[in-house]
Amino acid sequence: MASAFGDVLRRFLENLSLFGLALVLAAIVWTTAANEENPIEERVFPLPIAVALTDLPADIVLASAMVTEATVTIRAPAHVWSTLSSNQIEVSADLSSLSAGRHAVPLLARVLAPDAEVLAVEPVEISIELERIVARSVPVVLNVRGEPAVGYAASSPVLSTDSITVAGPERLVGQVSEIKLTLDLRGEKENIDRAFALLPLNDRGQLINGVTLQPESATVKVAVRQLGGYRDVAVRAVLVGKPAQGYRITNITTSPPTITVFSDDPAQLAALPGFVETEPLDVSEASQDIDARLTMALQEGVTAVSEQSVLVLVSIEAVVSSRRIRQDLTVTGLGADLVAQLSPDSVDVIMSGPLPVLDSMTAENVRVSLNLLHLKTGTHEIAPAVVITGPDVVKTDQVLPEIIRVDIFQPTNTPTPTTTKTASPPATAGPDETAMTPGATATNAPTAAPTATP
Repeated sequence: MASAFGDVLRRFLENLSLFGLALVLAAIVWTTAANEENPIEERVFPLPIAVALTDLPADIVLASAMVTEATVTIRAPAHVWSTLSSNQIEVSADLSSLSAGRHAVPLLARVLAPDAEVLAVEPVEISIELERIVARSVPVVLNVRGEPAVGYAASSPVLSTDSITVAGPERLVGQVSEIKLTLDLRGEKENIDRAFALLPLNDRGQLINGVTLQPESATVKVAVRQLGGYRDVAVRAVLVGKPAQGYRITNITTSPPTITVFSDDPAQLAALPGFVETEPLDVSEASQDIDARLTMALQEGVTAVSEQSVLVLVSIEAVVSSRRIRQDLTVTGLGADLVAQLSPDSVDVIMSGPLPVLDSMTAENVRVSLNLLHLKTGTHEIAPAVVITGPDVVKTDQVLPEIIRVDIFQPTNTPTPTTTKTASPPATAGPDETAMTPGATATNAPTAAPTATP
């Protein structure tokens, strides 16, 4: 029994070893076939990958980076390479434990694709420089330019703040020496209460970019008042005459619209009506714009201090009107051997434009046509086309009627009958008869019946 059991066990072990060998051989064959069909490839990804800087401390800012892209070598099957994109590859540099200064930071790469792995990244590390973010207070310097208008005085400007907090990289913040604000008072007559942009400048007056200001603007208030003996009055242009027939004045402007006057007598100054008039400007028979520089007619003891004369512009335009002209229709494009009957054969053209131009126009300036090109026999409805010659300021408002009925047909040749010449004297035509002369030809005349002789 023992001998038989041993023989069975021996044969089982022999078969088991043969089965294991077969499995190994099958795995080798399958792997070999799979590699031949979908081989493993090791190569550099063809596009550079941007380096992501991660976990930068809150009080640190990147000053510079020597390298911003890297190349990655990947091992993956061929079918993975066929679909692999740059979005599936990440290259990063961890900055979480770094302080201000220059550092060499290793690069970490990974590929987000199955059956793929990163073999190498180039460069292995990048050199970066970090700076601390700082903030400090910098004084505001107000630069005032110019003077208020004549007869006005300005008080000292009042700033909403005298210092500004400048924040940013330590190197840039250290270069800011002042915050500049420029206020221009030239020609001012009203109180000033406006917000102005602020400029961070270095000690050479150059603008420093890359820093933030808090607040970004400052408000300036300046009280502007008029001095005693001065008053602002409006300017009114005085016109004499009328424009040419058919023209009208559409606008009158003065530049400046107001002037400042001065008087030693406060009562006289207060008694002014609020305006001064110019010397008269003659616009008689004018048909175009007029501009002239005129002096003011001021009372004795009152002088103009801001302007000694004003520019007056008078806008003159032709009166716009309308006119109706009846015009016969002209046919164009009618085919050969065709006849067109129009209903109606004339139209009314209503035009608008400057009155003097309309008055000078005649029927010769208006042409109304019907284009019958390619039209066949039958009844058609055609919109007439209007062409106006002369100044282009005239336009067509309406054509009446807007549609013309056109009957196109071929003419028929009707034989012309002749009458017999007689020696009888000419008869007097009755009320329903047509008088005939010997030898005349009548068209479509009726034939008389023979008369019986008693």
